[in-house]
Amino acid sequence: MALIRSWIQGVSWDVMGELYLDDADRNEVMRAVKQLREKLARKAQQLDLVADSKLWVNEREYSQDWTNRALKSIDMLKSKPDPSPQSDDHYNRWLPQQISARLANIKKIKTLAELAEFINQHGGSWWKKVPNLGKQSADAVHDFFAASEIDLGMTLDLSSKKATCLDVAVVSNRIAPLERFTPPAHLTGEIGSNRAPVERCRIDARNDYESIMAWLSLWDEDTSTHRAYRKEAERFLLWAILEKGKALSSIITPDCAEYRRFLADPQPTDRWIGRPAPRWSQEWRPLKGVLKPSSIRQAEVILSGLCEWLVGQRYLDSNPFSGLSTQGYGRRTNGTDRVLSPVLWEQINLYAEHQANNSALTESQRNDYRRTTFILKFAYQTGLRLHEIVKARIGDLKQVSNFDGDQWWLDVIGKGNKYREVPLSPVLMEGINAHLRDRKLGPVGYVLEDTPIIGKLRGENRSPLSASGLYQKLKRFFEETATHVANTDPLAAEKLRRASTHWLRHTHGSHAVANGVPLAIVRDNLGHSNIATTSIYVHTDRDERYKAMLGMSDKDKAS
Repeated sequence: MALIRSWIQGVSWDVMGELYLDDADRNEVMRAVKQLREKLARKAQQLDLVADSKLWVNEREYSQDWTNRALKSIDMLKSKPDPSPQSDDHYNRWLPQQISARLANIKKIKTLAELAEFINQHGGSWWKKVPNLGKQSADAVHDFFAASEIDLGMTLDLSSKKATCLDVAVVSNRIAPLERFTPPAHLTGEIGSNRAPVERCRIDARNDYESIMAWLSLWDEDTSTHRAYRKEAERFLLWAILEKGKALSSIITPDCAEYRRFLADPQPTDRWIGRPAPRWSQEWRPLKGVLKPSSIRQAEVILSGLCEWLVGQRYLDSNPFSGLSTQGYGRRTNGTDRVLSPVLWEQINLYAEHQANNSALTESQRNDYRRTTFILKFAYQTGLRLHEIVKARIGDLKQVSNFDGDQWWLDVIGKGNKYREVPLSPVLMEGINAHLRDRKLGPVGYVLEDTPIIGKLRGENRSPLSASGLYQKLKRFFEETATHVANTDPLAAEKLRRASTHWLRHTHGSHAVANGVPLAIVRDNLGHSNIATTSIYVHTDRDERYKAMLGMSDKDKAS
């Protein structure tokens, strides 16, 4: 609800991604909003609210009247209970528009009862009888009937084995998505040269397609991981069959090296490269262009993982990627790219503190800069995510006594509802109390537990800053600081204009590792599930190389 309300009110895609979708990129946010609009339109249609349904199907209008109507529609749809489907309802009232459009090709199907009868007649492979309908859409239909079984009083019979291809085979020079591709009979992988003995196989997979699907079943279909892994397995399977004339289970290590070269220069381009298109479209292609070295490396890691899993399941005899020579890839990591250097971090703090004491400003403006100074230090020293910062409350602080004295810790419920404790320095605790005083509140221990650690300066002083408000405030401050340093350091100014609240989290991690904090401690403070995620902040080798070459340059200058 917060995401769709933000979209209605014109919040930018980037801000919505950071606030509500764990820093998702613009395309992921756009897809999420589109899915929510489709759900709202479908519910309105099910309730026979034609005007509301059209409101969510049509594009957003940039007017206050439209905004008011959209917000009112959301509240109304939220307040009404979900209607129950009836067997004689038209299927387009309950199924997504794209699926309904495909089903319209079967003229004899109008109602949910008729659709169920059609499915039961053809079994698990019924979707192949519907032009341009894919397996994923069929699964969505299955899920709907399963969820509505009591209301409809009917069940689906999917006992027939689901086929792995369309009724019309795809010839060897034809590109098609994984779920719609049929290899020649001798390239299915049933007799692949790298197959382990069939009687030892631990998965129910007769051929390469079924083995890939067994591997993909380990991840939910609606996750980005599933989509990324399917994409790489799909490309590799198609290339093996169409370019090498081999089953995937017959691929050897030199073939993998050749595939690496193929990804760097996919030929013929008209077969492999195309513009983005739906998976059911004839225009669909596996690649959008030449892959960057880092993307090629990622593809190899994923495919090696697939083959290693198949070896473990005793489907393959060996992993052909394990013998592939390693080569350097120009790879940039988001963690180190979005880090403020110690010098730049000091500049930022000095400017904030200068403005907080600038006598040329009003008292209100100086208070605002004091709060910004505190926000910077709080976000930097704790490494919290944006939504964790705005949710932090005084009641989340706890004091622990030990032989060295009292310690302060902050309880955090982070990403994935995971609990962690973050240590707070005495200096930061002084900053929290100073910020509470600026808000006309008492210090920690003399203020209500539900008081936000970072709050508004005016009005209701116990009100928290919204995530959007905090994000925009720091964005404006970084831009202001960029303007301040632009004349003396234009490169630093350019970097500051790209900075956001999440950069403070990356800066925390990078500076901590550089100061010798053990990686495991940094991992726990940041709430990472895997230490490999934290390791993006380790760039000791690069630093050592730079210092070594800088020393060489200094010697040359001296001579």
